[in-house]
Amino acid sequence: MRIDEMKTSKSDVTVGFEGHWHSIKFQPDLSVPQDFVIGAALSRKGKVVAYRIAKEAPRLKCFYMDRFSKAVWKFLHDEVADEFELALGCAPSKFRSSSPQISLSAGSYASGISQDSVLSRTFERIVTVTAHERKVRASGVPQAELRTSMSQLLKLGMSSRYEQISQGENGLLIKDGERFRSFDITYDDNKVASSVVSASYASLDSSSLNIYKAINDLTMFRAIRPREQLGIAVLMPSTEFFPKATVDAWGEWWSEESYKLRESKYVLIAESDKVEILADQVLDWYPT
Repeated sequence: MRIDEMKTSKSDVTVGFEGHWHSIKFQPDLSVPQDFVIGAALSRKGKVVAYRIAKEAPRLKCFYMDRFSKAVWKFLHDEVADEFELALGCAPSKFRSSSPQISLSAGSYASGISQDSVLSRTFERIVTVTAHERKVRASGVPQAELRTSMSQLLKLGMSSRYEQISQGENGLLIKDGERFRSFDITYDDNKVASSVVSASYASLDSSSLNIYKAINDLTMFRAIRPREQLGIAVLMPSTEFFPKATVDAWGEWWSEESYKLRESKYVLIAESDKVEILADQVLDWYPT
C-alpha cells in the first residue's frame, strides 16, 4: 500500500464536496511542545471520508538530524495509514492513535469541485514536513470534469427544467440528409444556446482552443437555428493550480477576446475561476 495515495470511502466519491478538513499532527518529542503536520484528512456529515499522509518527511531530518531516519518514518507512516484506514466512516472526534505522538485537529470548513481536489489543496497548504515544489499541471479542471460539476449544480438550481435544456455528451445534433452534425452546445432552450468551457489549463494554446471551438460551434449553430443570444461560460485558470505568470498571461489574452465578444451584443459571457460562481451566472440565462 502506498502511503502517499489518497484513501476514500467508496460511498463518498462524488462530484462536489462540502465538509471539513483536519490536520494530522506528529509530535516527535513529547517533552518538547513542537509538532509537525504530516497529513490531511477530510470529514463530511460527521465522518472521516478521506486522508493523505506525506510519503517522505525531509524537514524532520533538518530538525532532528541523526535522531531521525527514513526507516523510522516508514514505520510511523505505515502505522498511521493503517489507523486512518480503519477510521474511514467514523467520527473525527473519536480518532485515537495508539501513539501519543499522533493527533487529529478539530475541523475547519472546506468545499470545492471534488473531494480529491479539496484534499490535494489542503495537503499542499498545511503539511509542513515536505519540501513543496509546485509542479505545473496539464490541467487544473479538465473540461469534462467541469461540465459534470456544472451539471450537478444546475440540476439543483433548475430542477425539472434542467432536463429540458441540457444536451447530451455529444452536443446538439442536427440531421443533414442521412447524417447527423454535432455542435458542441451544452444548453439550449430555443432562446439561448450556450457552451460550458474550461480554460483551466497550463497551456494558453489549450485554453484558447477550447474557447475558439465553442465560439465556432455556437456561431454556426445560430446560423442554422436562429437564437436570440449565445452564451459562453468560461472557467478561468486560478493560482490554486498554476503559477501567477500563467494566470496573468491568460488574463491578458482573454481581455482582448472577451472584449470582441461583448461588443457583438448577442453573446453572453459568464466567467469565474470558481465553478459554483460560474453555475450561478449560467442560471441567470435560463430563468425558471
